[in-house]
Amino acid sequence: MDYNQGGFYRFSNYVYWLLILNFLFVITNILLFAAFILLIPSISNAILYYIAIIPSGPAFAALLHSLSVLARNNEVAPVEEFFKAYKTNFWDVLKVWLPIITGFFILIIDIQYFNQNPTVLYQILNGIFLVILFVMVIFAFYALVITTHYKFRLRDIYRLSLYYFFTWIKRTTGNMGILFLTIVLMFFTSDFIILFISSLVAWLLILNTKPIIQDIKTSFVKDGSGQDDSIHN
Repeated sequence: MDYNQGGFYRFSNYVYWLLILNFLFVITNILLFAAFILLIPSISNAILYYIAIIPSGPAFAALLHSLSVLARNNEVAPVEEFFKAYKTNFWDVLKVWLPIITGFFILIIDIQYFNQNPTVLYQILNGIFLVILFVMVIFAFYALVITTHYKFRLRDIYRLSLYYFFTWIKRTTGNMGILFLTIVLMFFTSDFIILFISSLVAWLLILNTKPIIQDIKTSFVKDGSGQDDSIHN
């Protein structure tokens, strides 16, 4: 029997890759994690949180890309793959990421305002905005996945993200479930646990989203090259 093809060997390799990618993700997100550790969560610090979260888009996109490669191939150089994706997609990801986080922060500030004015109307609006915020997280995930895999115009990335959000309900629900369980785990343990499980959560999201990535290539990418600038009509 070839030892290199054994189940334990493959499992240990996956664990190694996830650990390495998790470390790289944390390092490239050090500004954001430092902000959460050092800053008091308040509206007065909102602009500092906004600045700190800007590098998170390219870092998360690089993590998703690396895990997607891992899902297709059994042999991956995690450090090389991560930084290649980070460098190659940096500016494209920022173009997608900045409008999204701007929307995030507008919603979060509104939610904070509603919480400070506990009327019935504001509590209803608070619930609605929380749902919208959760939806935007999945939308952002789809947008980053698409950006790190294919070359589309900005508006087409947003269109595709909405399309797959509403038409692939089973996959969208699965991704929501993964994020919800992560939030529950953080609630019952510590927010800092995300430092140790980021790559695992992203890995589960990628595994659930693989059919969508493939469908985009089949349905919207010319010749399956992944280098086109527009969506097929």
